[in-house]
Amino acid sequence: MKRAPKTTPSAASAIHRAAGNESTFLGIPDVASREEEIDASRSRALIDTSAQAVQSLDVERVLVLQNILQHGAQYGHWRTPTVWDITERSEARRNIDLRRRIVSYLPERLRNAVLETDVAIKNGLPSERVERISSLTMHPLQVRRILDGAVLTLTRYLVLLRMGPAGRGRAMNISLDPTNVKGIGYQFMAALLSIGVSKLLTPEERDFGATNSNAKALSFEGGYLSLVQPEDLDGWSKSMRKGMQGEALRMSVLAERGYWSDVPAVGENLEPVTKIAGPEKPIKEEDSKDSHLPLPDEYVSDLGHRSIWLIQELAPHLLAIAKEIQRIWECTEDVALKPRSVLVRRRRQLAKFLSGYVWRDSQGRTIYEPPFKIRLNQQGKNSNVSKKAAKAPTATILEWPPGTFVDILGLMQNLQLAHLFVVALSTGGRKSETLGLKRSCVQYAPNGKPYACGRTFKLVRRHDGELRDWVLPDLAVQALEQQVRLIELVEAIGPMCPERSASPLAQIEPSAHLWGRISGKKNEPTSPLLDLNAALKTYATAMGMDTAPGGQSLRSHRLRKTVARLVALALTQAPKVLMDVFGHKSIEMTLYYILTDKDLQADIEQVARELRVMRAKKVVEEIVMEEEAQTIAARLGGYGGPAAVTVDRAITVHKDRLHRQGESWGADSAMELADILTLQGKAWQLVRPGVICTKFPGTESGPCNRSKGHPEPSRCQSSCKHRLEEAFLREDVDGAIRESVNAYLESGKNGEELVQAHWAGQVRAHIGRFEDLRVKWMENPTVRQLVTDVSAEGAVA
Repeated sequence: MKRAPKTTPSAASAIHRAAGNESTFLGIPDVASREEEIDASRSRALIDTSAQAVQSLDVERVLVLQNILQHGAQYGHWRTPTVWDITERSEARRNIDLRRRIVSYLPERLRNAVLETDVAIKNGLPSERVERISSLTMHPLQVRRILDGAVLTLTRYLVLLRMGPAGRGRAMNISLDPTNVKGIGYQFMAALLSIGVSKLLTPEERDFGATNSNAKALSFEGGYLSLVQPEDLDGWSKSMRKGMQGEALRMSVLAERGYWSDVPAVGENLEPVTKIAGPEKPIKEEDSKDSHLPLPDEYVSDLGHRSIWLIQELAPHLLAIAKEIQRIWECTEDVALKPRSVLVRRRRQLAKFLSGYVWRDSQGRTIYEPPFKIRLNQQGKNSNVSKKAAKAPTATILEWPPGTFVDILGLMQNLQLAHLFVVALSTGGRKSETLGLKRSCVQYAPNGKPYACGRTFKLVRRHDGELRDWVLPDLAVQALEQQVRLIELVEAIGPMCPERSASPLAQIEPSAHLWGRISGKKNEPTSPLLDLNAALKTYATAMGMDTAPGGQSLRSHRLRKTVARLVALALTQAPKVLMDVFGHKSIEMTLYYILTDKDLQADIEQVARELRVMRAKKVVEEIVMEEEAQTIAARLGGYGGPAAVTVDRAITVHKDRLHRQGESWGADSAMELADILTLQGKAWQLVRPGVICTKFPGTESGPCNRSKGHPEPSRCQSSCKHRLEEAFLREDVDGAIRESVNAYLESGKNGEELVQAHWAGQVRAHIGRFEDLRVKWMENPTVRQLVTDVSAEGAVA
């Protein structure tokens, strides 16, 4: 008889929760307890069974381990507790039907045949009749046995990932966190096993080779993955091939260490393998990655102004009204009355209060209506609406002033989302980081600087992430502190219609989450906000804004990309811009904000490179557009500086190269040349407004920096061959030369030789910045004399 797992009372309680009783997980418990639960479940599993033995366990034993690990007590279903993955909204991913996932990856003909067999068996048809109905060439029990074996293999592997040293690289001696295990089981491992299942279901169509000649008699409890060959990955997208190969490499390492035996024979090459003979296999289309785009500037500005108005003008009124609603609820509560009678009392008193309430702005002026239309759902849906509802919301314009409880809750909901928008845009945090903020997140350093203290999970080995700080601008501090007051008031108010219960009320622990559901139809104050993307769409609709700005759906990561774009623009234009955006008092504070997030740095660098390439592309296109012009200025697209001639020469060389290759200048030619001129975005740095340094850092030097490093803006000289000047500076340069000449002549009349020498230097510094201005001013005898004298001195020297 097999021994039962050793469990303590706390372990039994954990197993009970894993078996499906997750009512205690509606709130978000302390993060430390999550880490302790995950580590404790793994330790209990290792006490029961060694990780090396997982690969050979039967159904009963592997289910015991799955149960101890808190991944559910139903065999064939891998469940991830909600508390371990609070951002997951898909029930299919949270509770994976392993058999269904494997079948979903089978070729269409096999998938339909398996489903037909399942339906027939479920309806109680005899095996002989089922075999006649099915298009498969084997007995239905064999089909079921093959799939059952695949499910067992997948379950063993997922258990091993949670128990054994399944990491890769430096983390090879640690187990994987539950969210990673969930993703692997849902996608890559299910796909790999589907390949093995497909070969076992159609042995007559497969060449198993000499070592697998008895394929039909293959044990269905193993050997699925070893059937996978490199060419079997040809029809998959590149991202899937990469993920499947990654798992194959993980299994290889586990096999070398004695933890796993069934390993795919997948090579290192991710490119499709060209077949020598046989019918061509249709290639699946590449997964189109919908990359997160920064929000348009105008969109951020408009939604930002609306959010600021809600936070600064409307919030004080809503908080005061919420306090009054709490008082009305308390004084109207009477357990001797029916809930409906209490509802009528509350509705009457609240309507009377709101009818006499005066709305004023921060300047004391009466608010006759908001500066923009606010749209509220008639039924007061909560901010965690479904994606379908977010795409097609049924919202109506709020009549001012608000006169009902649903109107007030709807405004509170939008105030919360205004707080969330400002905080997410200020910190650039990921979805999990933003939603994971607690009510005590605002901290003040000894120097008085405010920070948001939270946890980050990405690129962190610990299951509970690690603590980090986000520097906060003043508006974000105000938003966070107001949000704490708002969520606490909403929780204290409760529903308008009191709920009566025959059973005594359970003790409710104080909530810690910062963002909650605010509903007009059914108040759920203890439920945390989970779907940030749907909430943002709801907010955009309420504010009369597009839910797909720039043609892409509004989502939380676009806010992060927007922050990266602002930083990149500031670093490529002027750091002062970034200081103003974040409200920082010093550049050191701004740089600290950037350096605390390595992932954000990568986004910033990528956007900065793209901006440099686009700047060079614009220059190339404008010069090409005007290359037939008669004047020098127009022929260079209006650009100045010695580098303008260099770019013009590079365009000519690039065109000649294209001509030799039998091609002509096309739509992509400017981008291709810009990529070359900027060294894939590493060069072309803006040293001051309108002045671009085109030198390659590390390979070229100039007057500002002889060490071939990055340009030194304070030492940039107009004579540098790498200097490119934009056309809008021409008028300023022309005026500067004019004023310098006049001042030179005036100081000569007054006998001020030192002052006259200064203005002579100004004329010489500006004369070569734009070729057409040089030609124009060289006709002036004074300018010609000043430039000629310097040329003569240089020749004598």
